[in-house]
Amino acid sequence: MESGQDATSEIGRRLRDLRRERGLKQSDLAGEGLSVSYLSLLESGKRPLTPAILRRLAGELGCTVEYLRTGRESSQERERQRELLLCVTMGELALREGDYQRTLTACEAVLAEEPPAEGATLRRAMIARADALERLGRPGEALGELHRLYRETVLGPGSVEWLRLAISLCRCHLLAGEPDSAVEAGEHALARLDAVLSEPTEDHLGLGVVLIEAHHRNGDLRAARCLADRLLPQAEQPATPVVRATAFEAASRRAQSVGNTALALTLAERALALPAEDDVARCLGLLKAGYGSLLLDGPMPEPDRAKSYLASAGRELALHGRRLDRAGCELSLARADVMLGEYAQGAAHAERALQLAGTEPTGVCVWAWLQLAEARRLQGRPDQAAASLRTAERLLDGPQLAAGRDLAEAWRALGDLWLNNQDSEAAMRAYRQGLAAAGLSGAAPLPAALRPALPSAHEVHR
Repeated sequence: MESGQDATSEIGRRLRDLRRERGLKQSDLAGEGLSVSYLSLLESGKRPLTPAILRRLAGELGCTVEYLRTGRESSQERERQRELLLCVTMGELALREGDYQRTLTACEAVLAEEPPAEGATLRRAMIARADALERLGRPGEALGELHRLYRETVLGPGSVEWLRLAISLCRCHLLAGEPDSAVEAGEHALARLDAVLSEPTEDHLGLGVVLIEAHHRNGDLRAARCLADRLLPQAEQPATPVVRATAFEAASRRAQSVGNTALALTLAERALALPAEDDVARCLGLLKAGYGSLLLDGPMPEPDRAKSYLASAGRELALHGRRLDRAGCELSLARADVMLGEYAQGAAHAERALQLAGTEPTGVCVWAWLQLAEARRLQGRPDQAAASLRTAERLLDGPQLAAGRDLAEAWRALGDLWLNNQDSEAAMRAYRQGLAAAGLSGAAPLPAALRPALPSAHEVHR
């Protein structure tokens, strides 16, 4: 039978081990009535834990009071924890299937559970909840949690969780109409990734696709082109699984040589569990599509060269991409054809983009109607162009699209197209709506080039 002192020491050891396993500092657990110095005494077994402190620390660490006391869980508690993990897993599957509300419901049920779920289950629930909020068009609610999770993640660059959080942060800032914050978050993450992996990997591609869009949306075409130029060689010559595994193994050895065992283990595990080839192929297709879109912007557009990249991207995304990936590529092809004077082909690409985008109001859908309107106008079909513009206007006026920079830009483009279609009253209405979406009023409308973007980061990563 353990003496009182032995039991206190064992409780303190379990407390310390759990805290470290969760990646928490003593200051993270300290608070009112529990100082860092007192917590240190508890962990060293020099002070006994009162029932109130046991309950509080068990809640903070995502374990039960019984586990802190004895190191064991009852069979009933183990079954409860398995059920909570299953609930999160089903929520993650719903996320993959596009049922974001079901994901949100499942994760919030787990997060509200008392006593709380185990730490790893809680983190998975928080990450899946943030993903669901983003895809439901509520990025502001997701950002606070994402920043905290990203800051607290133990594993860092090279781990799947870290990469997922870094990409989600960039996407949510873009969806919230904050491309400058998306650039800041993406560049910080890319610098950390470069410090660990000296050669580009699929992690660089996944993060790079979002960061290129962030630069693009922030108006820094030079930075977007530089990053795309850096990553495109890998897109042209994708590494085999063996080569990719070797890159992670080499990074693991470097981390081990400087004494960073945790990072070395993370990278070694990645070498053993690399993403499916379809995931990598999709990233390469998206990178080519993003580069093609970049070639259409700037003072000297290159639509012929852009079409070459976009056609290649279209072939890869047809095999490995998602519906909105392919819609975005078709939209950029429509834009390139219109720039080259191939209006019938441009209209056909815009129509294919609409078929792929489906009926849900999205940015891709709006820009496809706008691009189709321009192609039809240039074909000499003003009535069809006006019908397309009215459809775009109804979508922009709906509640599904949040106010902000992206919405304001779409309203401005609609105003320009109404002017091209000789309807100044509709144009002024669109300009006023654009100013309202941007939070402005009273400013004179400025001309804007029709510049449909690729799908937003939110839509691309669905």
